[in-house]
Amino acid sequence: MPVILVLDDEGAARDGLVETLRRLFTQARVVTARDDARLEVVAREGASVVLASLSAAERLCREGAPPGVPVVALTSEMSPDTLLRAEALGIAGALRAPAGAEQLGAVLGPMLGGPPRRDHR
Repeated sequence: MPVILVLDDEGAARDGLVETLRRLFTQARVVTARDDARLEVVAREGASVVLASLSAAERLCREGAPPGVPVVALTSEMSPDTLLRAEALGIAGALRAPAGAEQLGAVLGPMLGGPPRRDHR
């Protein structure tokens, strides 16, 4: 079973994101951790993909995210400089926050081995 690890400290935003992910990816387990979580949490949870704020995603990639575990950044800053910096660090993708179901499905679906559920409303 794939595991989506969400690193986010903002309660309401995190809860909404988790709910959307659970509806989209019923075959996956969605777990959360604090935004400042380290690589040990990624390994302990058996993450298949990590969805985190841009700063947390950058930190994980600098620390050496486990091979085969894509790190996707959620950010309100989508400037070319930000995206180039993220790409240079090895961040697998970036989504404008707050990300909707369609965007989450398009980016995470291929990373989780298939398309999300179609009735994700």
